[in-house]
Amino acid sequence: MNAVAREAIMARPSFRAQHAPDSPWVFCDTRGLRIADVKHSFATARKAAGIEDFHIHDLRHTCAAPLVSAGVPLTEVRDLLGHSTVIMTERYAHLAPERVRDAVSRLEGAASRLSHVAPVSKAGGVAN
Repeated sequence: MNAVAREAIMARPSFRAQHAPDSPWVFCDTRGLRIADVKHSFATARKAAGIEDFHIHDLRHTCAAPLVSAGVPLTEVRDLLGHSTVIMTERYAHLAPERVRDAVSRLEGAASRLSHVAPVSKAGGVAN
């Protein structure tokens, strides 16, 4: 959990104390009723912000894009998003094309380090 999420959760007791002091729920509305589904609240917030054509599932992309662009390994992004396989997470790999260029540029260094190795002939054997 990052600091922003922690701060939001830590603010819940003061919200509850102000709006619904008798509610047993950490996540409750102003009437003290348990918030069981965030889709309605998400839609309300989206409309209030004037955002159109954005769905709760789009938050996965909003989370993954900066992580992949920052170079976070896809296996870690997979774990954060809750994907069962890294194949699902690979959809976001296109967001970091510079990482691919960096990887390919490493081959240039590897080629110069391997220049002392005898070249392989077209027939597959070592050339003399």
